[in-house]
Amino acid sequence: MRDLTRITGLPRETIHFYLTQGLLPKPLKTGRNTAVYGEEHLERLQRIKDLQDRHFLPLKAIKAVLQDGAAEGFTEEQQSLLARLRSSIEPAPASAVRDVALSSIVPSRVTRSDLEAIRRLGVVTVHGKGAGATVTAHDAAVLECWAELTALTRPGEPKVIPELLVAYVEAMDSLVERETRQLTERFSGLPARRLLELIDGSEPPISRLMAVLRSRRIKQIIAGAPAAPVRKG
Repeated sequence: MRDLTRITGLPRETIHFYLTQGLLPKPLKTGRNTAVYGEEHLERLQRIKDLQDRHFLPLKAIKAVLQDGAAEGFTEEQQSLLARLRSSIEPAPASAVRDVALSSIVPSRVTRSDLEAIRRLGVVTVHGKGAGATVTAHDAAVLECWAELTALTRPGEPKVIPELLVAYVEAMDSLVERETRQLTERFSGLPARRLLELIDGSEPPISRLMAVLRSRRIKQIIAGAPAAPVRKG
């Protein structure tokens, strides 16, 4: 584990979390508190980072793409499409993966206490320490969004708390898992690369749609209106 954290720059807590979530193959146990990790672990960690940076996928979606076995709840046809998607996603060259210096965000945009809370909650991962600390482009975007949220409140007003981000992460995991099921069912006949184009191209309209639905529902709650029934199917 010491060597793995040194080579990847990931904290041991993050690697242990990936192991518990089934994102990494189990290491070879050599003792009660020791285990051997190999190239497969390094390659898998790189692919996870690549999928986060290039496609902004949450961990549940990444697991569905990387999983060697059957993804729970998916039909055989959906499994086939996920396998084709998996083989179509090529890891980006190491030179193309650029981390962001944490010093460009903290403490000028995000306070150190907020960063520590966000890191402790597992929303972002900090690589390295001190002046050389970095985050992925994906995590940097999360921190920038957090900075914009906290900037909305005025002096003397209550501040938003980092725990709010956990609600969004959990909701997004559930949403993307359901969306993945529907996409793989509806578009199973398309070539994998074309489906990836649709997924990437749908990001702007989906982002706007989520903003509109969020605003509408918040105003309904304030007005005391019940949520409109939505047909599932």
